[in-house]
Amino acid sequence: MLLGAAFSANARAQVDVGRDLLGENLFPPDLILRQADEIALTNSQRGAVTNLIREMKKTITEGRGKITSASDQLRESLKSAAVPESAIVDQFSGVLDIEKEIKRGQFAMLVRAKNLLTPEQQDKLREIVRKQPRKANDRKLPPIEPSSTDVRRTLDARMELVQAGIEKWRNEGRDPTPVLEIMKGFADQMQTGKHAEAKETLTRALQLLDEPKRR
Repeated sequence: MLLGAAFSANARAQVDVGRDLLGENLFPPDLILRQADEIALTNSQRGAVTNLIREMKKTITEGRGKITSASDQLRESLKSAAVPESAIVDQFSGVLDIEKEIKRGQFAMLVRAKNLLTPEQQDKLREIVRKQPRKANDRKLPPIEPSSTDVRRTLDARMELVQAGIEKWRNEGRDPTPVLEIMKGFADQMQTGKHAEAKETLTRALQLLDEPKRR
């Protein structure tokens, strides 16, 4: 349950959607500004998009503070010799709820950015994106590389799988203590930048969660 530590001050909140969704339907504000001349962006549009970027930065900064605070509280709770399962799981869910709130805000801003553009401008942006080469890490669970923006996306996806697995165990009347034991070193691994080890920890937890219930 030390998954909450992944949302520390070093974590970067971002909308976790695939390239196809962004490239074909939504356009990041920074992309719009970079292609301003190509799509004939007006001064009014440029100002509105710039304001959206400011809002997005504010959302991320405020959300990062909330996540750090909630993660610190979770770590303190986990220091107890006897960890109350239900309360700890609720705390962890609270950390994920904050992250989802941030993502929702970012997604809403992407929609606003799109609505600022004319259909013709959107078509030009789609064509620009189509011509850009795909990156090798455009996958559901890209490999973890230290200091890479893909680290957050990968760990986030794996954390949600672990949380779902724990909830499934609880519903089946199974004790998730073995999973908690595996996750004990996760916070330190994230804070010290040992991303490969953190990935391995999550993998081991998921493998255990996939094991069938013993009769």
